[in-house]
Amino acid sequence: MTTPTHITADLIVFLVLMHVQNLNPNYTDLALIIGSNLIDLDHLFSKPIYHPKRNPFKTHFLHKQWKIIALLSVFSMFFYRPLLFLGIGLILHFFLDYLYIKREGV
Repeated sequence: MTTPTHITADLIVFLVLMHVQNLNPNYTDLALIIGSNLIDLDHLFSKPIYHPKRNPFKTHFLHKQWKIIALLSVFSMFFYRPLLFLGIGLILHFFLDYLYIKREGV
């Protein structure tokens, strides 16, 4: 998916989380959710940098270990509050990439 799609989904999830009782997210938490998209920096090491029909889970080194990163994100969400929002952002990022692969048939 494109970066605007990722950021829009992050904002929607953040707005939903604002209404969860006893969570009280702030702007730092929003920055962590949006900052989780920095995992796409591994595109800079690919040639070409952007290719619309490329499977990110097979070609980008930070996406190849998606199972490990997702598992660490889930476990860290229970222990340290700021990592909750970073974990939510990473899991959402991988989910959106998965939807893109299925939609495009890559």
